[in-house]
Amino acid sequence: MNDKAGTANADNAATAETLASFAAHCAHDFNNLLTGILGNLELMQNRASRAGVTNFDGYLEGARNAAGRADGFTQHLLAFSGRATADSAAVPVNRLVLDIVELMREQSDTVLTDLASDAGDAWCDPAQLELALLELLANAREATATSGAITLATAAAAGRVTITVADTGAGMTPEILARAAEPFFTTRPNGAGKGLGLSIAAHFARHAGGTLSLASTAGAGTTVSLILPQSGPG
Repeated sequence: MNDKAGTANADNAATAETLASFAAHCAHDFNNLLTGILGNLELMQNRASRAGVTNFDGYLEGARNAAGRADGFTQHLLAFSGRATADSAAVPVNRLVLDIVELMREQSDTVLTDLASDAGDAWCDPAQLELALLELLANAREATATSGAITLATAAAAGRVTITVADTGAGMTPEILARAAEPFFTTRPNGAGKGLGLSIAAHFARHAGGTLSLASTAGAGTTVSLILPQSGPG
């Protein structure tokens, strides 16, 4: 590695760490605000119920749902920052994939599978792995909104488990691909996306002791692979 490349990598790592710290700070502050909002909404609903007032129930429930979605966003920020509490365990990846596919089927989405019988278990936080896969699937769903297919695959080799989300959708140009995993980078219109999906998956993989691999061609789809430590014989 030459000096320029080494300096660029160091600068990128420092920038990522700065953004991660900022995201964690924002998430904690925002979560404190949400706690107060949700608490007051709960009190309002209880008092309205005791007073026999029901015509505000729909509005209160809408506000609580919106606050709940905002709380979900803080969890995304914490996952991106790497500050979410990790509780590593042996995760049977084929079972997790099948559970997610069943969930997608309930949402009228068809996801194909190609599961290796020897995939075994990944050693990571199961909740964070599920979040990372759901983020990758959300991207794949958007890429195939008009046409294309999504496939979830597993494989194992050399003490590593690979979970791949592949789609035959729109794909990305080289310029977009180069920035796709940058925090908050998105090609969606303003307000239509947070630009954290790939960043969350990449941060999860790194903190789990693995890596994320990304390949895409405009008009020919995208393949994202989470390569994670394998637990037990593999």
